[in-house]
This record gives sequence, structure tokens and C-alpha cells, in this order.
Amino acid sequence: MQKIRGSIRQEEKKRLDRSIQRNLLEWDIFKSSASIFCYVSFRSEIDTLPVIRAALSASKSVCVPCVDKKAGIMRAHTIRDIESSLEPGSYGIPEPNAACPEADCSCLDLAIVPGLAFNKRGFRLGYGGGYYDRFLHLHNVKIVCAMTYARCLVEDIPVKKHDVPVDYLILESGVLRTGRDKA
Repeated sequence: MQKIRGSIRQEEKKRLDRSIQRNLLEWDIFKSSASIFCYVSFRSEIDTLPVIRAALSASKSVCVPCVDKKAGIMRAHTIRDIESSLEPGSYGIPEPNAACPEADCSCLDLAIVPGLAFNKRGFRLGYGGGYYDRFLHLHNVKIVCAMTYARCLVEDIPVKKHDVPVDYLILESGVLRTGRDKA
């Protein structure tokens, strides 16, 4: 899946990313969410910086992940802007700096999570660390979504007992409600 996503030509990636970002930003759930958790894009992932900027411009509370490798967990920290809040962190992925306070995750309206591939039931193929699944198990986020390219939507994903599916997939063609059942 990394090869498939990485093989997208730069010009096509920019076009696809803009379509996916637009679909997310125009989505009623995003518009109505006051507090958002969003991954910071890295390498061939869909660019989340425009989404984070738009959320901050709309005066939403925005938090991003910070990995604690020793503890094997991921925490969320509130950021005020991208330029002064982020620095290279775990695995080389931009993370909030020490000046960014840890977020209160008890009231997150929307989490935007990464993944290499997804199925229509909302299960995702991650990078193997389990950080997002553990984070989602610990925090009662109202809605979980992911941005992905249509070519990364597959029939079969290996699913483990602890995996947490997403509620929605944001694609270049629109928003897809998954088969995840919320209690």
C-alpha cells in the first residue's frame, strides 16, 4: 500500500489532496465540530496542513498527536498555529513542541486519523505501532474519520480485536459512511 500511495505523481497528488481536503472542509460534521484531533501528515500521506489551518482559522480547538515511545502511547496537544507549534518529533513526524499544552480529550468532536488502506467497514491498515487504536480506546471521540485515496480502499484488511474502525472515509469523490456501529 505504501508503494501504491507513493507512486502517485506529485501533480496528481496535489489535485487529489485538494479534492479530499475540500470534501472534508465542506462536510457538515467538520463544520459543526468545535474540537478536532488531527494527525500531521508525513511523506505520502494526504496533506493535513490546509485542514489544520482552516480549523484554526474557524476558531476550532485543534490538537495533534505526540508519541511517547517509552510509554507506548500517544497524547494529544493543543496547538494555536502550525508555524510556531510544530517541530520534528517521533519517527521524524512533526509534533507539538513543549510549549503546547496537553489537550483535554474528553470532549473531542472529531478525530481525523491516518492509514495506509481502508475497507468499507471502516477498518484501517496503519503502520503497525497501534498508537491510534490505543488512543481511540482511551478517549470517547464522537466521530472518527480518515482521509484516503479511492485507490487505497480495499476489500480485505487484517482486523484484530483491538482495532478501532472509522465512522467515515473522506475520498476525492465525497464522504463515505462506513459500516461501523456506534453504541
